[in-house]
Amino acid sequence: MDTSSGGNMRSRAWSIDINGEPYIGLQSGSTQFRIQFNIDVSPGSSVSYADIRLYNLNKVSGIANGASIILKAGYTDNIDAIFTGTVTNVLREREPGAPEIITRLICRSGSAAVDRGSAQVSLGPGARVEEAIRALAREWPIPIDIDNEQFADDQPMARGYHADGDIPKAMDNLAYDYKFVWLQHMGRMYVTKPEMKRNSTAIKINQLTGMIGIPEITRGPYGLGVFVSAQLNPSIMVSSVIDLKSEFATYNTGNLYLSEVQPEAVPVGEYNVFALRYSGDSHSDTWKVDIDGIRWGAKPDTRSVSTPENGKLIWIGVIKEPYEPFKAKVISIAKGLSVDPNWLMAVMAFETGEKFSPGVLNGAGSGAIGLIQFVPSTAVGLGTTTQRLARMTAVQQLDYVEKYYKPFSGRMRNLGDAYMAVFWKAGIGRPDSYVLFTSADPAYEKNKTLDRGNKGYITRGDCLVFVNAAFEKGGNFAK
Repeated sequence: MDTSSGGNMRSRAWSIDINGEPYIGLQSGSTQFRIQFNIDVSPGSSVSYADIRLYNLNKVSGIANGASIILKAGYTDNIDAIFTGTVTNVLREREPGAPEIITRLICRSGSAAVDRGSAQVSLGPGARVEEAIRALAREWPIPIDIDNEQFADDQPMARGYHADGDIPKAMDNLAYDYKFVWLQHMGRMYVTKPEMKRNSTAIKINQLTGMIGIPEITRGPYGLGVFVSAQLNPSIMVSSVIDLKSEFATYNTGNLYLSEVQPEAVPVGEYNVFALRYSGDSHSDTWKVDIDGIRWGAKPDTRSVSTPENGKLIWIGVIKEPYEPFKAKVISIAKGLSVDPNWLMAVMAFETGEKFSPGVLNGAGSGAIGLIQFVPSTAVGLGTTTQRLARMTAVQQLDYVEKYYKPFSGRMRNLGDAYMAVFWKAGIGRPDSYVLFTSADPAYEKNKTLDRGNKGYITRGDCLVFVNAAFEKGGNFAK
């Protein structure tokens, strides 16, 4: 049993539907069934993902790949769907040393019918971006959640708008040009500008409404973001606004050692929900939602890591003459991505061993190459190969650095986010305490040297030590 505000006792509740029919009916309190779930909802990923574990199901109670699934969870007085989508893989597992058989469902939002929709859209001169977005949604087809007022200041498209082909790619291109994020979740497409005011009633998060632990201030010393956990509430969606109030906070402000935390960095006020993680275990205390919020009206914090107002860029001094074209291009790319150009320089310095060579190879033998260590599959996805990248000049290869980073535009709030986009995408926007790998993950062994203190797991903060050091050292070579 769980305690909520006012001291009332509430029972956790959940159910699963498969292909539109009840599969496991409403469960509450202690039941014969056990479920564990982790659901990640992060704009910029295009879709949300669910990892659902069901214990000791009858072996013949099979669920086929491609089945539609709805997971409802919450409490008996507040239960609703927190994930709808498609089962992509069904795995039968057994935990070491335990008798239970686990049916593990790997799922993604959406369905096969709308995964990679194709559109033919043509709008005349003067069309607005929100019209183009709605037209793409109709072509998909998928319901859409969008607030036209967030796009009121965007200029009309002088030449109109034309799209012919893959809808997610068309959405990614619009998102880059007009600085919004989008996501498929719960059978809908959500489109939002995270820093702009939303017309939503704020959901109160405080000690009396189920807040768990202490909020963490994020995204720079001015407190532009917050990471907070609360009792699982299906009403909290990726389009929601939270009204947070906490007397205490911890701090993860990017390069904290470079900047002084400002008085306004307090966990009080309204935040737009940017990303969510629902997690639960019906046989333990875990039944919560982790919320990554952005203070509306905020802009990406470049003050915390910017060089002085003299036009200098870190690390430029190590680049062979003439360095001006490289410097100008990095600044231009950063402007398009809404990030500080020094973040990109720090990432490239670390990834190339401070050489900034387009042909530098990964020392671990992964086949990765170049300014941000493109792996072969990534290079192919960007329309090239590692062999071609190696033959380019550093300035030419920057075109592919920009192309790689483009889907993450609007999501990178500090140097750590810029590095996570290259190292481990799931770490973007997460607090430094976020665990990327545990000793049970194959990726842990490959990156074991990052585990400070031999904890048995690697956090985002562990991974940022070296790129933060590269940023600080790069100031010695600013020009």
